[in-house]
Amino acid sequence: MKLGELRTNQKAIVVDCQEMALPLKLMEMGCVDGVEVKLLNKAPFGTPFYFLMGDTRIALGKEIVDEIEVQLIDDDNAK
Repeated sequence: MKLGELRTNQKAIVVDCQEMALPLKLMEMGCVDGVEVKLLNKAPFGTPFYFLMGDTRIALGKEIVDEIEVQLIDDDNAK
């Protein structure tokens, strides 16, 4: 599933970052394979998305979240 498909409060593990499509700064902030990510909130019209990625809070646009593949790890707390 893609990162943008998460619902609020769902957690996932990044399994595939399309490194060529992601800005270097994003990888430096912790967006790498194996990191845990949680969707904190989504703007009213769908973008940006607000995530907790590792220990970092980050806002990402749709064009970025569509490039990151994740595996869901916790569906119990989803709203």
